[in-house]
Amino acid sequence: MQGPADDTAPQVGDDTTFFGKSEGLTLPNLCDNFGYVWSLQVAGPGKLVGKVDTGTCGVWDVAGTFDAVNIQLVATNNTGNSCCKQFTYTGTHTGKSGRSASGTWNNTCGGKGSWSMAVCK
Repeated sequence: MQGPADDTAPQVGDDTTFFGKSEGLTLPNLCDNFGYVWSLQVAGPGKLVGKVDTGTCGVWDVAGTFDAVNIQLVATNNTGNSCCKQFTYTGTHTGKSGRSASGTWNNTCGGKGSWSMAVCK
């Protein structure tokens, strides 16, 4: 299955539900429906930074925003390989009780689709 890395803004708030509000808080690894592993950290109120391991396209830099319901993650390919340069996940999260999120993605190669993620098992 090809994912958003392959060649194919929410309101910012001080949410404490899914991601927590503590700057520097490292989240548990999140796994998505493409097998990508997301390692994220809270960078301030409503802001996330980190990395996503896309498998064959390498490890990409991530910057994101979130509020009590919405999330947006932008992954940028700085590896120099021939995969897409960037993809964006936009959607909603369920908070601490569900520890999951889902929505739509698009990339700089013209691809788009649906995504979902939860804490890795």
